[in-house]
Amino acid sequence: MRKNESLKFKVYKDLKNRILKNEIKQGEYLEEKAICEEYGVSRTPVREAMVLLEKDDLIKNYPNKGIFVTEISIQATKELFQIRRYLEPIAFRLAFDNLNLNILTDFKEELMQALDNKDYMELHELDYRIHNYINSKCNNIYLLKYLNNVSDTFQRIRTQPFYAEKRTEGGAKEHIVLINLIIERKLNEALELLNEHITNTETYYFNSLIN
Repeated sequence: MRKNESLKFKVYKDLKNRILKNEIKQGEYLEEKAICEEYGVSRTPVREAMVLLEKDDLIKNYPNKGIFVTEISIQATKELFQIRRYLEPIAFRLAFDNLNLNILTDFKEELMQALDNKDYMELHELDYRIHNYINSKCNNIYLLKYLNNVSDTFQRIRTQPFYAEKRTEGGAKEHIVLINLIIERKLNEALELLNEHITNTETYYFNSLIN
């Protein structure tokens, strides 16, 4: 791999991670020169990284204005929940027999540890990783590509400051039960819980906006 290629992905992955965690806020201006100085790289890998971030719908380059982190509207959030309700159960069914029970057990232990520590950022990260892992086992590249984009957007939603800690804990507990149902090979009960999990997340999110 060429040096610039390696630097491009380094800048891309780090900026993406910071955007997903809301360390770089929605609507924030990204100044190319400042990013070059921060990462100690030339403009070329930064510009190439920006192209990748724009493909992920994480930033938008406006002519004569500059580059800004995209904002997630309330309407877009409603539409994303609609997509989750329809597509995640399909991916779950396709993935069910392909899931590694040892990996799921490790996730369960990490969830329990993070709950004990009230480590909400770690719980957000585990939420993201668990959904991505399950989706990755659906063996449908077109469905997976779409769900990965949805998952990235939801990571930005769940790491916003107003997102209720109560829901973060509740979601983690639902994940633990979901993992147990998968281990016990109870597909229908697991699907029912997955749908309930998505509905609960939607309810808490919009209640958080109101309150």
